[in-house]
Amino acid sequence: MTRYRRGIIAVVVAAGMVGLTSCGPSRADLIPHDAPSGGQTLSEARSAIARIPGLTVDFQGGERPNIKGNTGYDIAVTVDPGYRIVDGPALVTFLTESAWSVRNGYLPNAQISLTVTDDPANGFDVAKAAAAAEWIEPRDPVPESEGFTVANVDTVEGSPARVRLGDWPGEVPAVPTGVTAAR
Repeated sequence: MTRYRRGIIAVVVAAGMVGLTSCGPSRADLIPHDAPSGGQTLSEARSAIARIPGLTVDFQGGERPNIKGNTGYDIAVTVDPGYRIVDGPALVTFLTESAWSVRNGYLPNAQISLTVTDDPANGFDVAKAAAAAEWIEPRDPVPESEGFTVANVDTVEGSPARVRLGDWPGEVPAVPTGVTAAR
């Protein structure tokens, strides 16, 4: 076989490989997104969350999947001065179900991450609240970090939280009352 023929065969094989790897659906195409009905929009979820007094909430998510095909939501809660969280399990449930109910964007197929920044004197731990609400397994206490705590609700297919959440997008949860109180 001549050198010229080997070169042509190599080019044909390389082109075929590129064609095979680029013609299939991307991981993003396989993840449900932009449901035509049900649930609520991200804007509606943010508005509902904003009705809870004493909290400043940054609610982000639904973006295109990362290179591994993972999507999720990051919900950062800051407790305003003069307030405290008095019903952590209700807050965690509301935030988790709110994220699951957002129909625009991508289904959160990896996790819903909840962070809470609060006055350390209040002693609030979002992971304890998430465990009490049975969204995550209880864990050993983490050393205090200036009032910053984290809980990651696993929304991988088949996980207990995903089974509990049901079909996506989920029902829009009612805004809970009595979650916060003035100090």
